[in-house]
Amino acid sequence: MGMAEFVLTAVGTLAGVVGTYFSYASVRGRASRRTPPPPAGSTAPEPPPAGNPPAYDVYVSHSPADAPWARTFAARLRASGLRVADDEVVRAPGGVRVHAVEQAVRDSAHGLLVFSAQSTDDGWVLQEYAALMERSIESGRLFIPVLVGDAVLPEFARTRFSADFRDADDDTYARKLEQIVRALQNG
Repeated sequence: MGMAEFVLTAVGTLAGVVGTYFSYASVRGRASRRTPPPPAGSTAPEPPPAGNPPAYDVYVSHSPADAPWARTFAARLRASGLRVADDEVVRAPGGVRVHAVEQAVRDSAHGLLVFSAQSTDDGWVLQEYAALMERSIESGRLFIPVLVGDAVLPEFARTRFSADFRDADDDTYARKLEQIVRALQNG
């Protein structure tokens, strides 16, 4: 190898090293900008520690229009001994709604969604439905559709046995509630 070839090889190698360094520096800078640190006081969700039991037996999703019915329903589930996560539990002043809901879904063993005419048009409920259905499919956790009012179930929700509370009298309500409680306890 002559001196000219040696110099060209050395310059080429040096150019490759310099180019690789600047490419790395460029990507490292962009990657760190994509995931900014959470703001001070943020309630960003933490993954649950491995091996710990879920904090809640069930997460109850509902639209704001169904809140009175859902709050009474969640209270009756609690009275039956279940640990229930819903809007009342996850809401905290100054918290970030998406993080709180995400953490509650993650911390719940199972999911339940109150379907009504209003719920299928609510963006938050649709996001929660997607998360609850995905967890059910991927991990075998229960997903229970609960029908109230003029509910029409989406196709994937129709693959699950639902609890129909439309036009339920007191006895029917109590019987269906007990069925849900047993399913969640045995789930």
